[in-house]
Formats: sequence, C-alpha cells, structure tokens
Amino acid sequence: MNSKARLLLAAPLLLAVVALGCGKKNKNTAADVTGKVTYKGQTVTGGTVTFYTKDAGVYPANIEPDGVYNATQIPTGEMVVTVETESVNPALTKAQYGGDRSKKMMGPRPEGAPPPAPKGEYVKIPATYKDKAKSGLTATLEAGKNTKNFDLKD
Repeated sequence: MNSKARLLLAAPLLLAVVALGCGKKNKNTAADVTGKVTYKGQTVTGGTVTFYTKDAGVYPANIEPDGVYNATQIPTGEMVVTVETESVNPALTKAQYGGDRSKKMMGPRPEGAPPPAPKGEYVKIPATYKDKAKSGLTATLEAGKNTKNFDLKD
C-alpha cells in the first residue's frame, strides 16, 4: 500500500478523534480564585484562606496586606473554606530551624508546594473560622476565574 492510500485511510480516523475530543468540557479543568477577606467590614491584612475539596485536597492562599488572596490551579466543585490569622500574630514565637536561610540562594518554589509564610498585620478573628468543621464558609468553584469574597462576623 502506498503512502497516499494510507493517508486516505487515516484521515477519517483522525477526524473522528478530533470531533470526539472537542465535544465536552473537561471536568478536571482547574479554577483560579481571588477575593477579599474582611472582618466586620474591616480588611483582614494577613493570614491564610484555605480551600478543602471533598476528597481531602487542601489549597492554601495567603491573604495580602490589602486583604486580597489569590489561589490558582484548584479543582472545581464545592469547597469548605477556612480563614486563619494567627500565622501573622506577633505574640506567637516562630520556630527557627537551620539558621538564617534568607541569605542563601533558593530556586523557584516547586509545583504543589505550600505558599510562603503569610505577611501582614495581625487581625484577631473568631477561632471558629480556622476550624474546617465549624467555619461555615463554603465556595463553589467553576473552571476559569472565580471571585469569592469572605466577610467574617462574630
């Protein structure tokens, strides 16, 4: 069989594969989420927002000093959300291991590694918000960009 005949036989198969692959959206497409965290209407200026999937996936995002957090490449679907600010509480002592690593050269953060430690000023929020079972916060993430603001109350 010559190459022209092989190409004519393979063309319909290739078209079928392309047509089947373009029909449905991939349910595993990731979501990106951003939002602002406030407590009683005031900006929360440091800490961590964490998204928990139903199958035990954990996706933390640091709260920046302007109250905004950003998380990328999170699975879509229903999430339980927690917020903590104790990580920026200056009254808590931070463990130092291995000396001052800030002066050593480091490569880029590996994919899937937790974000660097949060920055910002400490804002005390109720402890229930850091407890996955008690936070009362949820978010449904869809593929693509999502905005989810959290206004915490007493």
